[in-house]
Amino acid sequence: MATQLYKSLYFSDYPSEDTKSKAITIAFNSSEISYFQKIKNLSNQEIRELIGINTYSQLFYISQTEERSINNIVKRLLKNRVTIGINPTDTTFTKSKSIPFQRWYPYIEGYSPEYVSSLIKKYLDDDIKVIYDPFIGTGTTIFASDEFKIKTVYSEINPVLQFLIDTKLIVLKSSADIRNSLSLKLIEIARNLKSIFKENSSNLQLKESYSILFGKSKYFDEVTLKNILALRTFIDILKLSNSLLSDLVTIAVISILIPISYLKKQGDLRFKTKEELLNEKLEITETLSSKLIEIAEDISNLDYKLITDPLFLTANSKNIGNIKNIVIDTVITSPPYLNGTNYFRNTKLELWFLRDIQYENDLRFLRNQALTSGINDVLNSSQVIIDKEVFIRSKLLKDCYLDLKDNAYDKRIPIMVNNYFSEMLTVFMELSNLLSSNAKVFIDIGDSIFGGIHIPTDDILVEILSEYYELIEKQEVRKRRSKNNMLLRQSILILKVKKRYKSMNKRMEYWQKNWNNFKSTLPHQVLPYSKKTWGQPNHSLCSYQGKLKPAIAHHLVKTFVPVGGTILDPFAGVGTIPFEAALNGCRSYGIDINISAYYIANSKISLNTIKICQNYIKKMASYIVNNKCTKQELEEVNSFGFNKKIVDYYEANTLKEIVLARRFIREYQPKNSSEMLVIASLLHILHGNRPYALSRRSHSIVPYAPQGEFVYKNVIQKLEEKLNKFFDQTLPSEFIPGKMFFQDSTLLWPQEINNLDAIITSPPFFDSTRFYLANWIRIWFSGWTPDDFDKKVNTFIEEKQKINFSIYNNIFRQSRERLKKNGVLVLHLGKSKKCDMAEELLKISKYWFNKADLFVEDVAHCASFGIRDIGTVTSHQYLILN
Repeated sequence: MATQLYKSLYFSDYPSEDTKSKAITIAFNSSEISYFQKIKNLSNQEIRELIGINTYSQLFYISQTEERSINNIVKRLLKNRVTIGINPTDTTFTKSKSIPFQRWYPYIEGYSPEYVSSLIKKYLDDDIKVIYDPFIGTGTTIFASDEFKIKTVYSEINPVLQFLIDTKLIVLKSSADIRNSLSLKLIEIARNLKSIFKENSSNLQLKESYSILFGKSKYFDEVTLKNILALRTFIDILKLSNSLLSDLVTIAVISILIPISYLKKQGDLRFKTKEELLNEKLEITETLSSKLIEIAEDISNLDYKLITDPLFLTANSKNIGNIKNIVIDTVITSPPYLNGTNYFRNTKLELWFLRDIQYENDLRFLRNQALTSGINDVLNSSQVIIDKEVFIRSKLLKDCYLDLKDNAYDKRIPIMVNNYFSEMLTVFMELSNLLSSNAKVFIDIGDSIFGGIHIPTDDILVEILSEYYELIEKQEVRKRRSKNNMLLRQSILILKVKKRYKSMNKRMEYWQKNWNNFKSTLPHQVLPYSKKTWGQPNHSLCSYQGKLKPAIAHHLVKTFVPVGGTILDPFAGVGTIPFEAALNGCRSYGIDINISAYYIANSKISLNTIKICQNYIKKMASYIVNNKCTKQELEEVNSFGFNKKIVDYYEANTLKEIVLARRFIREYQPKNSSEMLVIASLLHILHGNRPYALSRRSHSIVPYAPQGEFVYKNVIQKLEEKLNKFFDQTLPSEFIPGKMFFQDSTLLWPQEINNLDAIITSPPFFDSTRFYLANWIRIWFSGWTPDDFDKKVNTFIEEKQKINFSIYNNIFRQSRERLKKNGVLVLHLGKSKKCDMAEELLKISKYWFNKADLFVEDVAHCASFGIRDIGTVTSHQYLILN
């Protein structure tokens, strides 16, 4: 007996009194199964839109006119609309809600892997090696292409989606044993959530950023918010022992933030109605437990391992023109639709929990970089310059723009439309340079309606790109509805590259003459710069092993940063490079993962107030007088240490004051640079070989085993003496305060850091001394526990780079994105017998930078400062990239 499959189709005007009977039944025979599979999961409205018929009477009329059955009429219309290659449900996120890995985080703007697979099967040759997706979303293109053994390179500007993709990739590269272990641990966490909420304190940093970012807005009830803040603390601790597990728990948390909040994502993010709050607001424990178990099941059950090695090229696809040394065979993408949606606002809670937005303007910084597709993406309209070139390329666009100027309900709408197509032109025009000669480009796109004016996005794109791309095919894949219920379409454009974009800008290296002079004269080796004491006295705020010589920093800044320019050091340490930049009238930024270095650097590059310092010291002095050391604290100083135990460095009463000062700083964390200056000053006097030091005779840079008598030193008295010396120094009139950030520089950089003239940095040398051990007393005082020295050390890049230099991928990618078009990256490196750092980093940087120069300097002139172990570095390398 032949197979028959059925699908019901509802019509409100069907001639039946019974509401349940207002449907026709469409029968598919065995030869039509492929069509049935394409539409079986579509809703009634989607099928009616697909066949272009909204009423039964309309369908009945066609049936009578053509003298054919209604069943055949519907099937014929469906066959005309649905190709075997593309399934309308594949073009939405609907199917992904149930697909393992894809369902982890709900992203309604995405499409399913089957959609990408259908394009690859139908249109691409077997010799395709690289696919690029400029707007990759949750990573669908990666996972679909990998099954065909095709490497994906990609862009994605939303940090939430970047994090999601990165975590998925690590899981898919992991062994079955690791996956099974992760799965069991996730289930264990799911079962113990109530204990986790109870045992972990609220993360104060996240709580503070909530207030800064959202003000008085209330997105969670008090209990839920408290539990979310406890989860942040739990995840941070978990990350020290199992980074991947902590990231998976993080995905589970961010995926439920909206369901457990007062908000609802329906197109745009909005507050739930009272009725929705009663019916839809979910409880955190049960909701998170279910999500953790869902992720655990996916990890343990998925019998698949990633074949290719995807590459994150650039966050912002508008910067694709900066990418080098890669050939792309195919582009498959679905750009943001021109629909007014504020994509970043829709993920603001997730961005907050991930700490990707922490400051008041961070969300705006992100929106400013993204493709303009929403009204709120438009800056102050009075400052916007309309791109008239796209009007020359597309008459359709010009007509739409003029109609919108006359009819739009918001004057930003015509600007938004102009910006959208101007930026899309930039992306695909710049992209043409990286495409192979026969490359195909697939663009999934939807049209728009604003103020009753229809914007045929697909047709306009074809017109504005016609100089560089030839249209091979345009296919409508789905009918859509606008917010006001007007009919729209979703189309797939298939283009072929026909011309490459040639930039007319001639690159001028403003620093080349200065750099040639640096190499020929080596000014830092000549008096007065060669003196150990050269430099502004505040460079010596606190001793620190591994600090770059101020004279080198000074001349690198003078060489590579234009007057009034902007600079970043992503491995800033105690801020030598940012401080020199600030002294020379440049806007400077620094990043460092070491809490001690962060306090010291921030103190140096800021303008501090002595009264704030004195108030903080007074509060500390009172705390020391009115408190006693705990038994646990005394046990720690007696048992912990490297060269010697902490107790061996100090007279008993001095040690008690130090322990209480340490606890005070943990309880009253510094809120500004002046309070950090107090801590930095105290860090300096913790050990040394001169009267200022609180310790027995040791060394001012490395805490070598102490010698001599135990003598009482008053902590507050010595601290005030040190602080007074700092304020005796005068900063030059051209000094411009900088800004330090405390974080891992291999992670996402703060949004504020942008439009840089130069990045100048000296990352930890391979096989050199380990900063966290050379500075262990200062790091301990800043808050590290003995357990941290076992776990946190693995987060430092000097440990990570011993395993794989690929951790620099994010450094180079972000450097390229945050630099100006003619910006320069300068790396001061150490070459040893075990590793040629410049050679290794050149391999990693090739997609983002060209080598401008590599200069090698002998280290014979470098002072040892009495340091016994200065590593195995044989020469210094200056790697210049542009």
